[in-house]
Amino acid sequence: MNEQLKWAIDLVENGQYEQGLEHIKRLLQDADEETAFEIATLYQEWGMAQEAHKILVRLQKRHPNDSHILMALAEIEIDLDKEDQAIDWLLNIHQLDENYLSAQVLLADLYQAQGLEEAAERRLTDAHKLAPHEPVLTFALAEFYATTGQAAHAVELYKTLIHEPALEHENIELKLAEALSYSGKFEEALIYYKKGLEETTSIDSLFGYAVTAMRVGQHRTAIQALEELKDIDPQYSTLYPLLASAYEEEGAIDEALETIESGIKVDEFNEQLLLEAADLSMKVKDSPKAEHYLKELLNIDPENTDALKKLVEIKREQEAFDEIISLLNDEQTTDPELLWYLASAYVEDDALEKARDIYQQIVSHFNENAVFLKEYGEVQWQLGAPDEAAALFEQSLRLDPENDDLRAFLERI
Repeated sequence: MNEQLKWAIDLVENGQYEQGLEHIKRLLQDADEETAFEIATLYQEWGMAQEAHKILVRLQKRHPNDSHILMALAEIEIDLDKEDQAIDWLLNIHQLDENYLSAQVLLADLYQAQGLEEAAERRLTDAHKLAPHEPVLTFALAEFYATTGQAAHAVELYKTLIHEPALEHENIELKLAEALSYSGKFEEALIYYKKGLEETTSIDSLFGYAVTAMRVGQHRTAIQALEELKDIDPQYSTLYPLLASAYEEEGAIDEALETIESGIKVDEFNEQLLLEAADLSMKVKDSPKAEHYLKELLNIDPENTDALKKLVEIKREQEAFDEIISLLNDEQTTDPELLWYLASAYVEDDALEKARDIYQQIVSHFNENAVFLKEYGEVQWQLGAPDEAAALFEQSLRLDPENDDLRAFLERI
């Protein structure tokens, strides 16, 4: 490297940016082509893509087939969000050129980014045929398959790279484990997750390890992985539902609830966590806590029908029918199941005409539900409509012929 250029780089790296860049600018005026290329590379590293581009375009005009210049230009175009121009430069690299294979990998990345997966795959497979024992190409093709839902193909290729020294930094075991898991080979995936995690602790891989362990019922393994993940990054909010599920599978409901509550502290607006906190609270017979979490969820998302149904079910157990009526009227729900709850609450509140109006409104949703038809029939009977009641009772009995009490009642009327 030119000594003057080294001196200018030292200035920049020591914080004397303006002096260093000015010196490089003067040096560029009389620089030979090798030095000009080095300056373009520096400009690119320093985020000065436009300046680098100008130099490289001048060099390319003098050496139109120089693959080093073409590769550098393609990378600069990518930095400038000009992917089509990058593709044009790369297509000019000849098949016999030393940089041809690298160009194919970069082309595949660009095509894939543009959604042209078939073109990307063709570039990689053709290049792989030319150099089947080139590990970087094999790895690029494996990565392509792994990211396009072709995990089984990725598995085959990753396995050939396990002991490849040139790819030690990639932790092939973890990539293979993930591909095996996506392929449904969970037991084998766990082996490679364990090996890979002994080499590199990756939070995403710890989560994948736990997910895979859960698939084969290894709940304790999942718990250990997720607790380690939580120690490393407690903000990784997706770990909490899975960790709670693992504890629950082990029968440790209190630990499951404690886990979900820890997750809520991390992500207080996470609807899934709030809903699971309510479910677990009910399992430990803590209705007030369940109600609290459901109300918190509904404050965030008033249209969350799952939360609303669970809250209404709690109120039904408490026989708080006035609260159900108030709650569902305030929400102005149109959900048929919630409207059924509202109708039932009106029945308990002796507001039979309001109940009948709702039953009539939603009957088409439940005309194959024996319980609904019986309830609707009872309201019709109490409101002095025996024929309508009898028709509903008969329809309910057809769906539930073992209801002897309803059969006996029908025979009496």
